[in-house]
Amino acid sequence: RMSGVLLSDTTTMTTPVVISRHLHCPICKNLLTDPVSTTCGHTFCKGCLDKHISITELQCPLCQEPVTTKPSINEAIEALLREFRQTQLPNLDLFCGERDAIPCDVCDEHLTFKAVKSCLICLLSFCDEHLKPHQSMARFKGHKLVNPVEKLDQRACNMHGRPLELYCRRDECCICALCVKTGGDVVPVESERERRQKAWCVFVQAVQQNTIEKDPQLLRCVLETFLSMLHVYESLKLNVTLDAETAHPHLEVSADGKKVRDSGASHDIPGGPQKFDLVGGVLGNPCITSGRAFWVVEVGNKVGWELGVMRDGANRKGKVSYKPSEGYWAIMLCAQNMYGAFTDPPVQLHLETKPQKLGVFVDCEEALVSFYDMEALSHIYSFTRCSFNGCDILCCTVSGLKSKHILR
Repeated sequence: RMSGVLLSDTTTMTTPVVISRHLHCPICKNLLTDPVSTTCGHTFCKGCLDKHISITELQCPLCQEPVTTKPSINEAIEALLREFRQTQLPNLDLFCGERDAIPCDVCDEHLTFKAVKSCLICLLSFCDEHLKPHQSMARFKGHKLVNPVEKLDQRACNMHGRPLELYCRRDECCICALCVKTGGDVVPVESERERRQKAWCVFVQAVQQNTIEKDPQLLRCVLETFLSMLHVYESLKLNVTLDAETAHPHLEVSADGKKVRDSGASHDIPGGPQKFDLVGGVLGNPCITSGRAFWVVEVGNKVGWELGVMRDGANRKGKVSYKPSEGYWAIMLCAQNMYGAFTDPPVQLHLETKPQKLGVFVDCEEALVSFYDMEALSHIYSFTRCSFNGCDILCCTVSGLKSKHILR
């Protein structure tokens, strides 16, 4: 009786493993569930076969023989499965179903087990069952077995066809026994691997220890620097209001001078020498004549904006070119999420987050204009060597599209 073979005390533990090959579904590679057999004699999980037949012609997935009748549950195999599941078998899930598992090269292609060893002489990988000859037969005694590896052909010497089981420290390469030359400082591959692993562990431990020792001091320095910067910026914070006299006719400035909106329509406001007439810009007060200043602009979810500073006397009539040589130091947002700096030529800025509040820092003595994301607490861009040319007025500019800027 088949169940007697499975349960016999005198049967070796590998016998159930052999039988288990025939109790696995060729489609899902798992132990059969609701086994059904086709007229050609092959057995599958009912769910697997139904799914296969639903998307293909009525034929066997293995031999492509026509399936003439609807398969029903195979009661004999179902009973065998019940007894099989009751046995205490070690590691029954031996089939090669995982992505990184190395398959046995000898198993049937439809019932492939995981390899447990690879032979560098045979250049094959074996499961437990197919490894037995190497463990028991004298002619395989000299074969080199290693943990399962892919691309076994790369483990053999191209010249002699023998396993690359030695390492030449002089030439820094793996060689076979026939490649050994005098004075090559040759060691087994395993020894070299262990030596390098130990050296790597020592290196990693040293790096970790060094990091642990330095981290507290580094973190403390970063926090102190950040806090000091916040203190400096707060002391330099400027109360900026927008000057409606300079606003483009399409722009509406709030009564308190803190917000600006692009209305899309021209207002009946006479033009003047200070007003932007083509580019949607507006200047802010007070003007900066010397020293350092810092202010924050809230742009929110605006789809486009330009923000920066302008040199006194820079052109604001007609088509304005936002670039340092024309007296403008500004950054922009266009096309929803494309940021740039108005250099010459412009450069694209790659930001990890979309800024909602922008900080602008100006240092007249250092000829510096910097922009910051105030919520992410990150630096966006800096213009250096700004050619203020001794002018005594430096104004902030805000221009944009169809929403508000709020100055704080």
